[in-house]
Amino acid sequence: MSPYRILAATALVTLISVSGVALPYPILAPLFLDLAHPVSQFANLPPKLLLGAILAIYPLGILIGSNLIGAWSDRFGRRTILLWTMVGSALGYFLSAQAIAQGNFLLFALSRLVTGLFEGNLSVARAIASDLHPKIDRTKAFSWLSATTYGGYLIGPLLGGVLLPLGAPVAFTVAGIACAIAVGVIAVALPKDRPAACGQRAERHSLALLRDPRIRAFFTLYLLLMLSVNGFYEFYPVWLLEVRQFDSLDIAGATVLLTSTMIAVATLVNVRAKQRLGLARAGMVGMALFSLPLLLLPLSAGHYVLSFILMGAGIALYNAMLPSFLAERGGDYGQGALMGLMATTFFLGNVIMALLGSALALLDTRLVLTLSGLFGAVAMAQFGHLHFRRTTWPRPVSQAPAEKPAAGGL
Repeated sequence: MSPYRILAATALVTLISVSGVALPYPILAPLFLDLAHPVSQFANLPPKLLLGAILAIYPLGILIGSNLIGAWSDRFGRRTILLWTMVGSALGYFLSAQAIAQGNFLLFALSRLVTGLFEGNLSVARAIASDLHPKIDRTKAFSWLSATTYGGYLIGPLLGGVLLPLGAPVAFTVAGIACAIAVGVIAVALPKDRPAACGQRAERHSLALLRDPRIRAFFTLYLLLMLSVNGFYEFYPVWLLEVRQFDSLDIAGATVLLTSTMIAVATLVNVRAKQRLGLARAGMVGMALFSLPLLLLPLSAGHYVLSFILMGAGIALYNAMLPSFLAERGGDYGQGALMGLMATTFFLGNVIMALLGSALALLDTRLVLTLSGLFGAVAMAQFGHLHFRRTTWPRPVSQAPAEKPAAGGL
């Protein structure tokens, strides 16, 4: 099968899956803080704390799943793992719909954990895109995959905002149907594949990569960056709700602005930025465009448009450059394990910021955004230090002869 057909099928699966993932985003804050729904009441705890628990338990599931699923795809094949985990995601969304219909907080929390466990499979899509190198340049493949991911984050919240008046169970049922459609696309459009090549080291789980000090250094800075971006993602709806009194449709509109910028930069700018600046420098520019406006956002009195445009551009840049950076410098480790480590790190940051952020939000939501901006700025500085040290990283065994570093790279 043509590598471009494989990439297109993978991107379509990602679009459908992420649309389901993002559909609840504009729903949860109003559901817990505005509508006084029965699912938002448990043990007389403040709704903000319950919202924080729900925001944390879903990525906790993905954290566990990402650590295993990416590495499993190296051992058992990408298509097989992606197919069965997508079935699990669909079942998890249907269980969430039932929990909300019953007003059962504990069942809703369990359903979000189960859904998250299976949705660690997004690392498999990245591994498929990385496997297509050198037939398709990694930065181009990651940019296209990122663009469809952002498209999912655009479509999902819009659907969520539209469906909430029909009832939150309807929204989660639609998410389950979307994942079921993705199962059909995987079965029909993706070719059967074999486990990772013999020359690659197939780890049992992604965190095993942290034995390598160079991978560990990357993990540290990437975790800080993921703390930053998750603090923003999870609490900008709360900030808009409190500062601008936005409803779910208004929050969806702000998300459209953010994700539209990300799609435009991913499709039109990323490859040129890599060619002009190199992977590392383009990644640093992206991190700066995201973290610095985020630091100033709490001072903006609710004026978010310019900040969201700059941050969207930054997210699109670093989301293409950093996976390419790790994939090219990841030694002989399987791409599934490497991409699984990035996904694990993202959702570890998600869990930490959901818990820490919900506690800070009891004082002031602006504290969450300020701390998130600081994390991003520190991550940018650490990445610059890693880049300018010019550490010699190993090359994947499949890249022979060895590639020259991109301009400005390590």
